[in-house]
This record gives sequence, structure tokens and C-alpha cells, in this order.
Amino acid sequence: MKKILHVTIAFVLVALAMPLGAQEKTLIIGVDQEAIGLDPHIVTSFSSHRRVDLLYNKLVRHDENLKIVPDLAESWDVPDNTTYIFNLRKGVKFHNGKEMTSEDVVFSLNRILDPKTAAPGRSYIASIKSIEALSPYRVKVTLSAPLASFLEGLTSNNCAIVSKAAVEQNGNLQKVEAGTGPFMLKEWIPDNSMTLVKNPDYFEKDLPYLDKVIFRVIPEQASLLAGVKAGTIDIAQINDGSTVLLAKRDSNLVVMQKPGINVRTFGFNVTRKPFDDVRVRDALSLAIDRNEIIAAAEFGMAQPTGPIPVGATQWALPLNKLPYYTPDLAKAKSLLAQAGFPNGFSFKIVCSNSFEGGLSVAQVVQNQLKKIGVNADLEVVEWGNYIDRWVKRDFDSMVELRGGSGEPDRFLYRTLYSTGGVNNFLFKDADVDKLLDKGRELTTFAERKPVYDSLQIALAEKAPVIFLYCPFETHVMNKTIKGFKQIGDGSLYFITEIQK
Repeated sequence: MKKILHVTIAFVLVALAMPLGAQEKTLIIGVDQEAIGLDPHIVTSFSSHRRVDLLYNKLVRHDENLKIVPDLAESWDVPDNTTYIFNLRKGVKFHNGKEMTSEDVVFSLNRILDPKTAAPGRSYIASIKSIEALSPYRVKVTLSAPLASFLEGLTSNNCAIVSKAAVEQNGNLQKVEAGTGPFMLKEWIPDNSMTLVKNPDYFEKDLPYLDKVIFRVIPEQASLLAGVKAGTIDIAQINDGSTVLLAKRDSNLVVMQKPGINVRTFGFNVTRKPFDDVRVRDALSLAIDRNEIIAAAEFGMAQPTGPIPVGATQWALPLNKLPYYTPDLAKAKSLLAQAGFPNGFSFKIVCSNSFEGGLSVAQVVQNQLKKIGVNADLEVVEWGNYIDRWVKRDFDSMVELRGGSGEPDRFLYRTLYSTGGVNNFLFKDADVDKLLDKGRELTTFAERKPVYDSLQIALAEKAPVIFLYCPFETHVMNKTIKGFKQIGDGSLYFITEIQK
């Protein structure tokens, strides 16, 4: 009862503070799964990142065209290829009222680098040698070696700037938030809703336009669409292809789509038998038909891809140049026989009944593998358990949706380097490590391109993970929504500019 009274009083105070005749502008976002924590330096799930998009800022961020633009750093200087000097915005406030300064930047980057944090973003900035506060608004970062993807890595939510004081007070930030973002956390009712309110001190002039954003957790895609049609939801990210087709047929709705850079994968724990044998992994790769998976699981709303997201056209090799990426069932059976499995074998695929958890993809893969005598049992687990299994590397194989990037180092180094932060496959290969090291140390496209061409071929041959496709980013909304821009990585940052 006390909580209800407190909330009621808060709403009355807000209403009294608003100009006469003003109406609170609220946006309701429908999502199909709950956030698994809010600490930007720890979280890995897309469901968490979509909240972090609105609560935190980074030194730099992406615009709608994936170009790197200023965020908390209003500018930066690069006097040489291992030195970056960031000039911070002045007067930026954390949601606790404290001003953000270089001390918080130094603290945040060191927290990411600390192995005890177990930060996924550590691999983006692991080559940092020193971080120095030159003044309250200038930070100097020195690298141990050139890193072509350094700025790109800093665009990740996993490299967000947090309040030093808040971390010292709370330990981690999974259930609280300590950002500078356009919105602040007001209330979180697990598996139901999360309410964010406008940050009145946000550094972008006149933004956000909205007073409040509410995330409502609605697991069923059809129910998300029904909510948008009924007007109880303003915007929803809908990933089920059949549901998107229904939305496109409704003239009262707006469907926005953009080719994404996130990557659907089917990967293996290569320390478990029989996946410690590359012949087995190659055989499964040869049994996979990406176009069939896209047609069945995505209703055609995706693009087949190899190790580098297909949207990164300057880097990505065509699939016909990647070994074991063109279906060949006879060759697959031959490889299995060579590996000692002439009659196939059985294993388990961990997945979850949500888009990110990839159940529909796993079902198609299961059917495709039957054609070479391999029996895949689906372990369909709830979302929290799925994340736990992912973190603990507790799986034979797993269908995932991985955050991609147009910069190959940022995506592939953390994913497949022997000590990569999200190398859940426990894959270790000296040749791959050498290529990854070389690719991040070179600074020109002409030098780097041959390295990443060789790397893509090597990864296709060694197959610790089978890269399947890049799904489209799809948002369904009512016609009152104006100003929203999609970003290929799925970020909701431009909720900040929505008007209704």
C-alpha cells in the first residue's frame, strides 16, 4: 500500500508541475522478453541493451547510418595511431545529479578492463596501455599498439560511461542505473514493465521530446501486433515473419524495416565430443541451407551471411567463396564417416522460445541435419536459463543472435579470439589468433582487407560456429509516431527524437 501511495503522490506532483493544459507525452514500447540486468559493462542480451540505449551514453555513438558521431565526447584528437585525446562535454549530469567528468571516464574504462568485471567490452579496448585525466574535461588514452577498431568499439553499450560514485555505492548496476542518458529509471516490475522518465538535464538541447517511456513485456508476437493495432502499444519490435506480413497488410500501421548487422549463429562447444573434430563441424556446415532457414524462420526477411555481416559489403566475402558454406549432403556424410560416425550421432541444441533464443531456427536446423543422419534434440529453456547456459558455456550447441558490426575486428576478435570476451565456443586456434591480431594492428583498408579475407576462409574451414544470416530490423508502429530512426544494430537511441 505504501508503494502505491508513493507512486500516486509522485504522479500528482508531476501533474501539478506541468503547465496548464499540457499533456504528458508517453510512449509504450512492446517487447517480447525481459531485460537481464541493466549494468552496461556486464549485460549481453539484446533485451538489456535496448533499455541501456536510453539510460546511458558512451564517448561516441552511431548515427542512423552507423557513422561514428560525438556523444559524451564532443570531439577527439588522434595525434598518432596509438593516442586518443577525448574532449568531454561540460555540464553533463548523471541521473543522481553529479556532474560527469574525466574521473568517471577513467573509472569506467578501467572497470571494463578489470578482469574481475568480466566485461564483454573488454576485448574492444584491451590494447589500452594507460588512461589519464588531463583535466576535468579531457582524457588521454594511450594504446599499446595501433587498433583500427578502437573508436568503433567505444560505440558499444558495453563501453558506456557510468558514475563512479554509484558503482562504489551499489557494487554492480544490474538492478539500478547510473547513467547520463535521455531517460531515467523510475520503476521496474520484473516480467511486466519498466518505466523510464525524461531526464530534465539531458545535454542534447530540447531532447527527449517524450516525458515517459514504458517497456511492456509481451512474449507473444501476435499479441504485440494486437496491442499496436488496438493502440495500447505505440511501437513494437516484431521479429516473427508471419506477424510482420500481417502488419504490412494493415493500412493503419507503419512498418519500418532496415537490413541489420546482427548475426544469427549456430555454434558448438568445441571442447565437447564430437565437436572437437573439425570434420564433424564441417559436415554440419555442409548440411545447412541458409535460404531454407530464412524462408521458414524469417519469411524471407533476412540476408544469408558468412563470418562478417553481409551488410559490411566492403569486408564480407560472397558465400560461394567460403568453404563448406554451399550445401552438399554427400560430402557431409563422407566427412561424418571419416570422423567415425557413418550412421550419424545425437546431440542437443540449446534454444529459447523467443526471437533472440532462436527456437524456430533450431527447428529448421534440426530437420536439415536429419538428412545426413544426425539427430538434434532441442533443449528449449526459459530466457533466464538460456542466458545462464550461455554465460557458463553449458551446451553442446546453441542457436544465438549475436551483436554484429560493420567493423570486422570489433565483431570477430571478441567472438573467436582464444581469450575473446564472448568466445562461448571455447575455440582456440593459433592461426586464427594471428590473423585477428594482425587485422587489428593494421590501420589502412588496403592492408587489412587481405587479412580478413583469409580469416573468413579460415573460420569457414574450422567452423567453431556456423554463421547463418542477418535478420532485418523491423519496427511496427501506429501513425502518430514521428521522428523515429532505425539503426542497423537494433539500438533504440532515436526514441529520444520521437514526437507524438
